[in-house]
Amino acid sequence: MKRTLLILLAMLTLTPAALRAQETESLYTGWGAGFHIGVGGMVPTGSLGDDLKGCAVFTGGFDLEYQRARLKIDVNYSQPSFKNENPYAIYDENGRNLQMNGSANTTNLGAGFQLGYTVWRQGKVSVTPCVGINFSRLRWDMNTIKWEKDDEGEERPKIDNVTDVHENSTGWTASVDIDIALGGKFVDLGGKSHYVSSVRITPFITHAGYSHLSPAVKGNWIGMTVSYAGLSRLLSSR
Repeated sequence: MKRTLLILLAMLTLTPAALRAQETESLYTGWGAGFHIGVGGMVPTGSLGDDLKGCAVFTGGFDLEYQRARLKIDVNYSQPSFKNENPYAIYDENGRNLQMNGSANTTNLGAGFQLGYTVWRQGKVSVTPCVGINFSRLRWDMNTIKWEKDDEGEERPKIDNVTDVHENSTGWTASVDIDIALGGKFVDLGGKSHYVSSVRITPFITHAGYSHLSPAVKGNWIGMTVSYAGLSRLLSSR
């Protein structure tokens, strides 16, 4: 009898919590949409690091979620500088440069598309690994050099022409979104939704390669960003 009373008491204690959990889950349709914007840093590896230096990176984009699945679309911008002043290896018969990098910093603009799945969620923290593809364009000014004799008869380089050049790259990318919720509120955006603000810490690795440089270079950009992420989860009409 005593054992039966203890079991009934335990059931009465756990049932409200279970009902509250089910009720909370039933509030949502499973769909959510939001955005993220942040900043971080990255460094090149492999032969990519022979031509380019590490730099800051700025990122922003949109998230579409269903249950634990996530589609992440983002744009990233950075300005890595060249270590190699003659990346196309254009020389004259005396081995002198006939081209030189004319930009203090190149511009690197990329767009990424990733699919992710939340593998861990506890309290205010969730972890979502993502994989996908990244398209990027590296752009800079290239100076064409002409060697001329000065008044003293010594040959010196002179800029003959400035050309805008670019290199494109398509490569895989992988990241892990670690979201730490800051707080939420219910809002009405054409239908009730629950908006949650989070800090997102994202370590990432992106493969890139440029076959037209001489020699061709390839490697990975390894880095991390810290972002603000806002997500609206749609509420069920039930």
